[in-house]
Amino acid sequence: MDLSGAEYDLLIALLENPQRVIARELLLEMSRSRLGNASDRTIDVHICRLRRKLGDEQKHDLIRTVRGVGYIFTQQVERS
Repeated sequence: MDLSGAEYDLLIALLENPQRVIARELLLEMSRSRLGNASDRTIDVHICRLRRKLGDEQKHDLIRTVRGVGYIFTQQVERS
C-alpha cells in the first residue's frame, strides 16, 4: 500500500494518539508542511483515502469520525 505524504502524516498522528479524538484543526497543523494552506475539508478527503487504503472505507472501525470535532483511531497501539 502506497500512502501519500499527507496520508502518512495523518496516520502517524492518529497512531501516536490512539483512542483520543483529534480535532481537524490539530490534524491540519500536524500535516501543515505537506498540505500548505489546506482547509479542514482537505483533512476529510485525506482521511477518506486513508480509510480506503487501510480497508476501512465502509465500516469505519479503525478511524471513526466524531461529528463536529475530528477523528479517533479506535484500536490500541502497542509500542515496543
